[in-house]
Amino acid sequence: MKIYRNISALITPLGKTALRGDGMRKNIVTVKDATIVVNDDGIITDVGSEKEILEKNKGITEEIDCKGLLALPGFVDSHTHAVFMGERSNEFCMRAEGRSYQEIASAGGGIHSSVEQVRHASAKEISQYSQKFVRNALSLGTTTMEIKSGYGLSAESEITLLHAAKRIGELTGMEIVRTWLGAHAVPKEKTQTEYIEELINEQLPRVIKEQAAEFCDVFCDEGYFTNEETERICNAAKRAGMKIKLHADELAGTGGAALAAKLGSYSADHLLKISNAGIVALAKSERTVATLLPITAMCIRSPYAPARKMIEAGCAVAIATDCNPGSSMSENMQLAISLAVIGMQMLPEEALIAATLNGAAAIDRATTHGSIEKGKIADFVLYDIPSLSYLAYHIGVSDIVTVVKNGKMVSGIL
Repeated sequence: MKIYRNISALITPLGKTALRGDGMRKNIVTVKDATIVVNDDGIITDVGSEKEILEKNKGITEEIDCKGLLALPGFVDSHTHAVFMGERSNEFCMRAEGRSYQEIASAGGGIHSSVEQVRHASAKEISQYSQKFVRNALSLGTTTMEIKSGYGLSAESEITLLHAAKRIGELTGMEIVRTWLGAHAVPKEKTQTEYIEELINEQLPRVIKEQAAEFCDVFCDEGYFTNEETERICNAAKRAGMKIKLHADELAGTGGAALAAKLGSYSADHLLKISNAGIVALAKSERTVATLLPITAMCIRSPYAPARKMIEAGCAVAIATDCNPGSSMSENMQLAISLAVIGMQMLPEEALIAATLNGAAAIDRATTHGSIEKGKIADFVLYDIPSLSYLAYHIGVSDIVTVVKNGKMVSGIL
């Protein structure tokens, strides 16, 4: 047992499910002069004001002085593509010239550019290359990260990426949740019909056999996979015991958000072009979290997703980095929070919940992650900041002193 004491203030959402509507402002507490008690399994056994907690927990000899720092839950980055090879900074410049996502893909860039590099690499090479981004994320306060495949587009390469993601977790100490995104695009050597058959009859059985991923994701959007194709792939994955996530309504309003709700998807992600009907469907869903990716919107020069409208409609909203080599080369959840406040008119409290508890719900981890509460995993971050609003206000700069994962300090020092 250990006690983290002398915390100036602890700010956390409360609960074991995603928060929505007014709950994204109201279900958050501040504990002054706080203390956190952690057992040897890395679980929080008590949390509250120091005077109260020390009186109840006498005899614990391992005390960590947090030196008056402010504590927040570790970020849960619920949408990333952080296993890949190579960089695509040329596309960054193409966007500066005014070229669209689709134009860059037509010119040989985009997903297929990364596919070429991944297919010539081993799982070891990919994990060695990509682990630096995950280490950066850990040092920037992310303690749990979803990582998708999707740059292989063949059974062998998709499995290679998923194994690399597992290895990265072992190398870095980051908690990784793996998602199979074989349906990210259609490989150049296949027709759409041929590839969908491969996804269902070849890739999916291998993912299941090798226990390589927990979630199945599909890029349901204009020019990629139709709603009907998406539903077929997802239903096959659900029958095999997988959970569902969807890329939806990023490039065009195709009804992907409503489809995600219909399928019982844990999240519908991007949503730059979501319709009013899609917002209503997500607001009515008891499971599907609207995961917004403001760094991507900034990078592709798109209007931001209508977060304010979604929250007021009663949607559960999360934010994530979408860390990937093409459209969001950032592993910085604090930047995502700043953009959520600046570009999507979210309040700092809403942005914190979106980056923690609601992100955890988007990867089915809300009962154990996303808040600093008794019984949850002891994932929290100590900041040298005066208030929660300062987190978004200090743009692009980290004021983190120490990151605690499973009750142990894994980045920074006290």
